Amino acid sequence: MEKFTLSPEHVLDNAPTGIFIAGKNGECTYTNKALQNLLGLSYENSLGVGYTENFHPDDKAVVIKHWHDCVAKKKVFKSTFRIGSGPEPKLIVVLAEPLFSDNKKLLGYVGSVDDISELNDVQQALRLSQQRYELAAKGASAGIWDWNIDSDEVYYSVKFTDLLGFDNLTFGNEWESFSEQIHPEDRDLFNLSISQHFNDPFEVLDFECRIFSAKQHELWVHIVGEAIRDKQGIPHRMVGSITDVTDKKQSQQVIWHQANFDALTQLPNRNMFTDRLNQEIIKGKRTGDKFALLFIDLDHFKEVNDTLGHNAGDLLLVEVAERLRLILRQSDTVARIGGDEFTALLTNIDSVESVEHIAAKLIETIELPFFIHGESIFISASIGITFFPEHSEKMDELLRFADQAMYLSKEEGRKQYRHFSRRLQEKADRAHRLSQELRLAIIEQQFEVLYQPIYNISKQAVTKAEALIRWHHPDMGMISPADFIPIAETSGVIADIGDWVFKCAASQVKQWQAKFNKEFEISVNRSPAQFQSALEHHDRVWFNKLEELSIEKGICIEITEGLLLDDNQSVKEKLSAFQRAGMSISLDDFGTGYAALSYLTKFSIDYLKIDRAFVMNIESSEQNKALCEAIIVMAHKLGLKVIAEGVETTRQLDFLANAGCDFAQGYLISKPISAELFEQELTSCDPFNMRHHFALAVQASLSF
Repeated sequence: MEKFTLSPEHVLDNAPTGIFIAGKNGECTYTNKALQNLLGLSYENSLGVGYTENFHPDDKAVVIKHWHDCVAKKKVFKSTFRIGSGPEPKLIVVLAEPLFSDNKKLLGYVGSVDDISELNDVQQALRLSQQRYELAAKGASAGIWDWNIDSDEVYYSVKFTDLLGFDNLTFGNEWESFSEQIHPEDRDLFNLSISQHFNDPFEVLDFECRIFSAKQHELWVHIVGEAIRDKQGIPHRMVGSITDVTDKKQSQQVIWHQANFDALTQLPNRNMFTDRLNQEIIKGKRTGDKFALLFIDLDHFKEVNDTLGHNAGDLLLVEVAERLRLILRQSDTVARIGGDEFTALLTNIDSVESVEHIAAKLIETIELPFFIHGESIFISASIGITFFPEHSEKMDELLRFADQAMYLSKEEGRKQYRHFSRRLQEKADRAHRLSQELRLAIIEQQFEVLYQPIYNISKQAVTKAEALIRWHHPDMGMISPADFIPIAETSGVIADIGDWVFKCAASQVKQWQAKFNKEFEISVNRSPAQFQSALEHHDRVWFNKLEELSIEKGICIEITEGLLLDDNQSVKEKLSAFQRAGMSISLDDFGTGYAALSYLTKFSIDYLKIDRAFVMNIESSEQNKALCEAIIVMAHKLGLKVIAEGVETTRQLDFLANAGCDFAQGYLISKPISAELFEQELTSCDPFNMRHHFALAVQASLSF
């Protein structure tokens, strides 16, 4: 057989891989045909070619650095880079091994070159397919889009076009056709997000926006996208998904609305109002703009709930809200912050007078009758006003100051507006200090109980007394109960104070019954706050004290008409329990509040106290005379005894005696005095100078 031999040059020339031999300076001394074809050069032209020729400009610096590092470390050079500077450079992988002499001097290189451009395209296609698959796998509801940035062509999956109701023919395959479907208010931000992702691969495209369907229905969608980049990070394609999140957005909107709007009136609630107030403060500090804050509270709203029911009360609140909307401007914010309390934020104000005009208009409008369930309802409103920045630049202070001003308007007669003033703040600061020091006052025994005599008209003797507390403050001096009792009620200290007064009164009545009159009785005031269910354990303190002192009777509990408005079983049961323990019940200040005659039959009452407002004018007012006489007759018909308060003249005492009143209390008999002085009077030959009073009363009756 004839031998077949191949020369090494023949083998190298027919190898599919490009092969070269280069000198130590990198110039080619040999190239095979594969390399010549790859470079597009003849054999002669390829000889002497430097190793950096035809490198892509963007890759040259990196490759040269790597080449020198390998030479210095005598390592094999391997690198992937582009050659050619045209629109479609080739991607090659180069492997070059250094050749050394016996004395380890560099002689040159032998290496190989492979064109992997097509392989790279295949790998990118595989990565693209993988990304599409991963996006599609995130959920069956996601539509897929694939944007070829270089050609501006977009591929849409069936799910994508189904979601928007388009087909590929009508939707178009340019990127502009996609972006134009984005809602105009969201489009700029959407395009900005894509630009940011192009410029920074770490800036993820994850975007929620509105998009129009084929039928121009507005949908909320979640768009996610990722760019496919070349080695230099330049994006050439972008793959993404689109998901319909309309239901989620609508649910979020419902939750947001519930969190920021009052469910009954649909006005902004406290949460939204404080947010808008805070934004207005920030704006005002920047621009110098002023605004006013109004705190609006309905007068006697509780009576509507108590008489007509909570449903009528709710309907009334809805109508009040509507009237507030009509009066205030579009730029203003009105909110319901709880119960029957509303707030209004008046921006862009030009004067104090303009705010006062709006406040007066609100009061006037709310005073107009409301028609609920076929009945006319009349209410009013009290308003407090603060101004930014005059009164404060802090949100909590503006709200608190407006609240204080509103309470001032209530104290001064209701259905009016009042401005906040520093006097109000001083009053609030004083109230806060008193609130902090009330408990200490009990511990340090700063309280004192005084006793005001109650004169038994038929027996012409003092047989009763009312226990009245006084506070001797170490710094402020004598503090009136009118100042600290309301604070004690709101702070919860009233129960402890009430227990202390009761114990003092019970011990005192025990002594006076033993010393003067076994039927002597002392009245103790009990606040409505002391009837709260949370304070029931204090009731046992009173019962235990009576048992400890073996007092069967001699304590009278004075309550106010406001307590009877509750008309609840708990109050009835407590009053009955006190009476079973030997205590009587007196209804204080009768005729000035809201008690109806029906309450006198529903609750077990022993005494009615005619308010001093009726007694003080009986000498000059025929109407007051008639009222006092009517109250006395009515009370006696119901089996109740009557105590007249505020008796200051013998003529008043004589009239009450002739009208059949049972008891008199007032400065004519005595001011409240200490237990020691009270006892001295009882032991005198003419207690409280009653013979003198009685003589004057007889004379007065002759000229009345």
